Formats: sequence, C-alpha cells, structure tokens
Amino acid sequence: MFYPFLVVDPRSGLQYRLTDTGLAELSLAPKAPEWAPGRAILENPDPVWRDSLANAPIETISAVSAALEGLVLATADLRAPATGPMEDSRARRHLDALVELWRKLGDALPEGLAPVRHVLELPHGRFLDPLPVVQGSLDPHAPAAMKALYARLQQEFGAVEAPAKGRAAREGSRLHALQGGVAEAAIEAGPKDDSLAFYGLRDLAACADFAAARARALIESGISAREIAVLASGDPRQIARAFAEQGVPISGLPSSLPERDIIGETALQLALAKRTPTPAMVLASLALSPLMPWSAQTGRDLAENLIGGDFRGDVLSPTPAHKDLWTDIRASAGSLAQLRFLIDRICERIANGNEVRARLSIPPGEGSPDWEAILRGIQIAPPLVADPERNLEGVSLWSAQESPWRPCRHLIVTDFTDGLYPTRPRANPMFLDSEIITVRATTGLHLRGRAEGLAQGLSLFDQQLQAVTDTGTFLIPWRDLAGARQQPSAGLSLVARAISGVEDAQDLILDLSRLPPGDWPVAHHRLPPLPEPDDLPEALSFPGIDLLALRRKDDGTTKPQSPSRLETLLVSPLAWLLEEVGAGDMSWSAEELDVMAKGNIAHDVFEHVFLKDQPVPEPPALTAAVAEAYDRALTRHAGFLRSASWEMERSGLEREILQAALRWREHLLALGAKIIGNEIWLAGEAHGINLHGKADAILELPDGVLLVVDHKKSGTSGRRRRMEAGWDLQAGLYRDMLARPIRREGDGMDPLIGRKVGIAYHLMNDGGLLTSGLVPADGSPARDMGDAVNDAAVAMLAERLAQLGAGRVVLNTSADEGFFKKEAGFTPYALTDGSTLVTAFIRQIEEA
Repeated sequence: MFYPFLVVDPRSGLQYRLTDTGLAELSLAPKAPEWAPGRAILENPDPVWRDSLANAPIETISAVSAALEGLVLATADLRAPATGPMEDSRARRHLDALVELWRKLGDALPEGLAPVRHVLELPHGRFLDPLPVVQGSLDPHAPAAMKALYARLQQEFGAVEAPAKGRAAREGSRLHALQGGVAEAAIEAGPKDDSLAFYGLRDLAACADFAAARARALIESGISAREIAVLASGDPRQIARAFAEQGVPISGLPSSLPERDIIGETALQLALAKRTPTPAMVLASLALSPLMPWSAQTGRDLAENLIGGDFRGDVLSPTPAHKDLWTDIRASAGSLAQLRFLIDRICERIANGNEVRARLSIPPGEGSPDWEAILRGIQIAPPLVADPERNLEGVSLWSAQESPWRPCRHLIVTDFTDGLYPTRPRANPMFLDSEIITVRATTGLHLRGRAEGLAQGLSLFDQQLQAVTDTGTFLIPWRDLAGARQQPSAGLSLVARAISGVEDAQDLILDLSRLPPGDWPVAHHRLPPLPEPDDLPEALSFPGIDLLALRRKDDGTTKPQSPSRLETLLVSPLAWLLEEVGAGDMSWSAEELDVMAKGNIAHDVFEHVFLKDQPVPEPPALTAAVAEAYDRALTRHAGFLRSASWEMERSGLEREILQAALRWREHLLALGAKIIGNEIWLAGEAHGINLHGKADAILELPDGVLLVVDHKKSGTSGRRRRMEAGWDLQAGLYRDMLARPIRREGDGMDPLIGRKVGIAYHLMNDGGLLTSGLVPADGSPARDMGDAVNDAAVAMLAERLAQLGAGRVVLNTSADEGFFKKEAGFTPYALTDGSTLVTAFIRQIEEA
C-alpha cells in the first residue's frame, strides 16, 4: 500500500515514507485476515453482476474487486458505509451491491489497509515510538482513508515543517520551466538544453542497462549515488539486474523480488490438462514446471517435443515412474470421479503436491465436471512485492505510481511510454462519472472516476519533476518484453511545450536502438572493443563429408530427400544443412491458426472425403462428410480450435474448406477423373538422389493419363506467377518419382508405373487448377501452364546438388530475397521466416 505522505524519525530527523510492516510494528497491529473478494463474488453473485460473471468470470471478478477497493479507500474509517438517502437508481443499486459484498468479507481489508484501520481506532499513547508527519507532504488527491490516517498521526504526534517548496531546477533551464506544472496553460518555451534528454532504446531491458550505465557515469564524475534517482513502473527485476551488473547500489528495491505463484499456476494447468481439448502450451508448461520430478533439461526436451507435435513423452521412458506420471498428466477426465482419481495420483508424485491439491476444488459426486466452476475456483496469487529497503547511500528507486520519497539532482525515467507519466486515467468499473458526482453529493464518499484519475496522474507527474534539481533523462523502450510495439508517453507532448522549435514531440527522441553502443552518450557495457568481423566466405567448406548422407536410417543407409527439403535447398543451402543436422529453429509459442495449421486441417479433410476408387459424393453427402472429417481433423491437428474462444475462426475455416471441397467436386466431374491414389507415399530417383514424398491425390483421366495433384491452401495468382517464371519444383518431383520409382513390397504403386503423368496444383482458396504435362480439353477447369514450369528451378537444383557433392554449402547474399520474390515469383520462407543463423550468415553485396 502506498502512503501518500511523509513521516519523521524523531531521533534522526530523517523524513521517510511509511510501509505496511513499519506501521503495523509501531502500532502492534494484529495479523490481518485474508482479503479474497473473488470467492465472495462467486459464492452468491449479486444481480448487479450475475450475468457478467456468467459470461466473463475473470474480467468481472477483477472489475468488481477494483471497484470495491476504490469504495474501501473512499471511506474515512475503513468501515462499510451506510448508503444514506439516495433515491433508487443504477448508482444506488451498484453502491448497495458493493457495500453488501464488503460486509460479507467481515473484517478483511485490501492489502496494507488493515494496519491503517487499526491505527484509526487505536487510543492515544499506544504507539511504540512517536510518528510525526511532515507538514504539507500529504498528496491533495489522496483518498479519504489516507487523509484520515495523516490526520490521526498529526493529532497525536504533531507535524514537522518541511523545507519551503519552490522550483528546484536552475532558473532558465527547461526543467525549471516544467516545474511550474506540466499541464499549465502558459509554459515559457526556450531552446533545448542539457537539463532534459530523451533516448529511444529497444526494450525495457536495454533501458535498464542504459540507466545503470548512466548512473555509474554520474557517480564516477563525482555525483553521490543518493543524488541520483531512477523512476520505473512495475516489476523491478530488470532494474535490479542491470544495476547489480554495473556495481551501482540502489535504494528502494523490495527486500525480495516478486515471485510467481508456482503452486497456483500448476493447479490451473493440471485442471486445463484434464479438459479437452488440451492446448499443447499447457502440457509444455507442466513439462517445464519446477514441481515435476524430472530434471530441468528433461523438461525442456519434453516441452520441445510437445510443441513439435509429439505428445508421447518418450524422453521420460528411461524412468518408468516419470513416464507413468506423464501418462496421467496427459489423460483427460470425462467425469468427476475420474478427475479426482487422476489429480490425486498426480499430486502424490510431484513436489508440493498437497498444496497443489488444496488449490483444486473438485466437488464430490459423479457426473461431468463443471469446468468453468472448477477453473474459477483456482486462486492464483499475484506476485507479492515486499516492502522496499531504503538506505541513505544508494541510487533512489522511485515508483511511477508514487510521489518521490526523497529529492535528487539527476532523474532517469526508464519507461517513458504510453499510459505512464501521467498515468492513463481509468473509468470506474461500476459507476459513470455523473453517478460518482451523485454518490459524493448524497453520501460524502469520494469515489474515483476518470476526471479524478487524470488530475491525480498529472499531479503525480508534477511532483516527480519538481523533486529534481539538475537533469531529467527520459528513456523510451520501443517494445515491451514480449516484443509488442510501444508508443512514447503522452507526457512527451506536455514536456515538449517547454522547448522552442519543436514541430513533432517525437523529434526530441534520439533513437539509440539504431546506434552502436560505442556511440551512446554513456558506455553501455565496459567491455573491450570487439575485433572487426571477418568477411563472410562465399561458401562453407566440408571436404570429405557426404553432405547428402548426413541423415541415416537405423540400418545405416542414407535417408531420401523430400520435395519440401529440396525446395529449402533451392532457397538456402545453409537452412537445408541446419535441418539435416537437427539444428533448425526450435522457438515455440502458443497455438495459432496460421497458414500451416489451416493447410494441415484442409489436407486431412480432403483425404477423408474424396476416397480412392469411390464415386464423387453428391453435395448433401459431401457437406455431411466434410463436417465429420473436419471434426476429426481438429482433434489431430488443432485441438485448441474446439474451445469457445476460437468459435469464429473454427466456423470460418470449416466454411472455407466446405466451399473448396464443393469446387473440387465440380473439377473432378468436369475432368471425368477417378481417384486412384490418396495421400500415397511415392519413392523414386531423380537428379542423382533418392526421393520420397506423399502425393496429395493421383487422378486417372478418361484417356488413361495420370494427374498428380498437390492441394495448396492458398490462392491461384502466386502459384501461377511462379510456374510462369519456371521456378516451380515440388509437384514435378512427384512425376520424377513415378518415372524412376524405387519399389518396395506392398507400396501400392503398381497402377502408376509406366503411365503418362501430368502434374496439377489445386488452389483451395479460390478453386484454381493449374497443370503441366497435360493439355486440357475445351471447357476443362484446368489451365495449362506449359512444360517449362520448373526449368529454372531444376537448373538451380542441379547446381546446388553439385555444390553439395563437392562439400560446399553456398551462403545466401543480401540480393537473394529480392531475387526470389521478384524474378522467381515466390516468397523464400527459408530466408524470411527461418533460423536467425541463416540471417546472420547472409553476405552483404551491392545490388546492381
């Protein structure tokens, strides 16, 4: 809890800010009961929020809890108020509901307020030590509870005069101009000087590094550490890390940094793992949980396999007990009895299992689990931040949401981003601003609305600037730690009014993220200069190594190449090599409905509705078959789409696939084609190497010609450009396999050997059908692209294979991406979306 005023130590005269534990110790406050409004909100929902709770439980609990905390702070005695003579209205009903909820919670109060109420009700003479307040230090926008605490302490212990306030910065400086109030109508503008500086950096971590380096440079110039302040919002771990690396002491860090509630997170993930469909990210999170009995490295390996689609957990096989535990974790629960059985078995074999089990409220009895109720009942504690530890000699850490606890000469703002400085005002989740005025007039409760929030945010920003005497350095992280783009603070426009000649406030920012650290105003890290990197060679050389035989079967023979691997080789030999040695990109994230997921689902549906040697289904039968096959395909490829939050995407994709299937049906009838192969594995020899791959469909036309079809979940225009340019490769390799097959017993290729073969691409998004090696009859839906659709691709493939045969892996150049896009007519994903190693080894050349 933030106490918006200062108190004085009567012995040393030191002025400081109260903390929860300090106030509780001095007043001998009893241990506070738990504040858990979420449970009370769920137990017997008030009609005011009942419907919202059913539709959005987490969001509703958060909103109601925030409104209740606002009501608590608006009372001068921290007791549930009487609503008074308010007429019946929406505001009256909402206020009554909040007051009734507060009464259900008994003596519990939000964190930090229990000792405040204890002090408000404590007779005089019971404090262990005097606690006088600093005159004039109370924030004028403080809530009623904090004003009451200030008055109570002043009444018993008196007040100490504070030094006279004035503009602390040098007169005439731009900082001095701002200290009259950043929102004042008249701010004297002048030329930019060294009292204000604005720097853009990559992210919060880089800003923390810069702040620490800047503090160290100031200290080395003779500035005392206590005369420097760092202003930050939220989690202080980046600040703690960066300042520790620079060896700069910092005052105001919490005694223990925030920690996640691993117990609660594991309980939630176990419940989600029992409900189908289970997201792969949930299982991966459980694999990585520190509560699991296997090693951290085993957990990482298991998580990588899960994200790659392998759920078996074979990496745990050497320890049968671990494999059995994983089997229980993966198993879904269709009944309450099964859920209790599985959860009990799991919690017996993981660390802190009893605590995890205690977080899972599973009702007795039989029947299906009420998953929403079970998930809502799992409490995950927010990261708890201990009281700050402050000393005289360290750099001061200020919080963005608090007024400064001591002045400074030099201020460094580490996160000058939108929503902070001033803090973005939020509407009251339960009351309109007009209703807040009504409540204030009839009950005297000063609830906070948007207008009060804006006034407090501006006042707080003013107080932060007014505590600085020399310089203010504002750091703008362009991205958050998740990579999302961020905008500079709205306060930048307010600050820019003090500087003449500024047309766009963002022109004040020097973007350090585009400069090497050596050109920064302060040293980023004190490291020896790196040697100039050597020029990249044209190719990596591996003399005496058969690069095409790196992957081998269990019997020692070389594994064949696939058309998709050879397409990667065409674009980037280095990307191909990394995949061959198992060093491809292993990054992973939450499931998403990307192009690959859509393609896998669509291919699966087509495989199971257009069957080998079966007549083409009629539209009603086809529609029913698509629905059934789509449902099964989701289970195999994208179970996350079954959840309610993906309903729109799930329905939209099903419509797309049904439309594509109906168009494909018309194509089959127009061609008079018979499906004789469906998702069939082919093997053969071409270009001096062995190949294998799965053809999506093989059609037999009335004249006996075979057509190898590749379904693509894309549009026609891009594939047509590629074929016209002669850079298509994939489907032609299937034709090569049929021309020079490698047979094995029961391969099903007998009907395909010795036949004339054409190739075709069916573009599912718009129904296009592009062929090569087949001249379509008049009225055919197919469009013949000629016989030269792969001439350029085959020529480059032969060149690449010759280079590999000589042990050379040619590196890409900076011109390659543009060449493939403009000349070859396709996007080279191995370069644009591939491994960062590939990008790092792109040779820079001057383009003509």
